[in-house]
Amino acid sequence: MSNTVVRGLEAILSGGADFINFEEGKPMTMLFIDWFEDLFGIREHYEAALTPKYIRCPGKNICPLCKANPSRYPALRIKFRVYDPVEKKVKFVSLAKSHVQKLNQEFNLNGCDPTKNFVTLYRTGKGASDTAYSARRYVTNPEAGKPVLEFPTQELIDQMPDITPQVIPHSPDEIAAFMQILVVGAHIQTNIYNKAPQSVKSAYEQEGVPVIQRKLPF
Repeated sequence: MSNTVVRGLEAILSGGADFINFEEGKPMTMLFIDWFEDLFGIREHYEAALTPKYIRCPGKNICPLCKANPSRYPALRIKFRVYDPVEKKVKFVSLAKSHVQKLNQEFNLNGCDPTKNFVTLYRTGKGASDTAYSARRYVTNPEAGKPVLEFPTQELIDQMPDITPQVIPHSPDEIAAFMQILVVGAHIQTNIYNKAPQSVKSAYEQEGVPVIQRKLPF
């Protein structure tokens, strides 16, 4: 697919950024583009019901989500770019500060600069409370299925996506709009549910909780 084409609502609202989704049991090998002084951090809210799910907080004094949920503090997320040698493209990574600290400790312990050496990242756990990351230097071994990996070309580096849009907070108006879309959608669903015959209502309720009983996250 052309780099000028973006597919999916989540991708469109996130600026077309291609973020890596790490999964347990599926290690990924990459070359870090940003590290050391090139890392960026920004506080984000996570609301699964919203689109996009990750909302970059503009500050608790003006953020609609902070005002709606004062007890739910946005988490600091570290964002950086990496090169995927399999797809031969630059992608984005977003990790918690604690995970970045752990990776940095392992790189230092092994004397590995991830911007000059390919590294393989491993994820264990599936939830926020039990997820951990580890990293190992990638060692070429064709007989073991580890081929020689090509570094990104200068042309690719020159054309790689800018990370700046991913670390600029959403504006209060943008966040309010995301929230309003969810509220309007919930009201529409409720109206449809109330007017629907019982057979249709049963289909709604197969999801677990009747529409009219669901609670918005704010």
